[in-house]
Amino acid sequence: MKRTQSRKPMSMDLEHMRMLHTEAIEQLDLMYTTLEAAEQATDTTRDSLDDISVNHWDAYMDIIQII
Repeated sequence: MKRTQSRKPMSMDLEHMRMLHTEAIEQLDLMYTTLEAAEQATDTTRDSLDDISVNHWDAYMDIIQII
């Protein structure tokens, strides 16, 4: 037996999608910058910059999941 389901059309806020896309790119840029700085840093500074890079990656992934 075939089940018929009616799907409601979903509206998309294009401006919001653009904002999310811009935010995702900014997170990647910030992550890249902290990784570059971490390459030249030493000890605890490098560890801190690596942690910051991971935080930017997590933020990027959160945004991608929303999109």
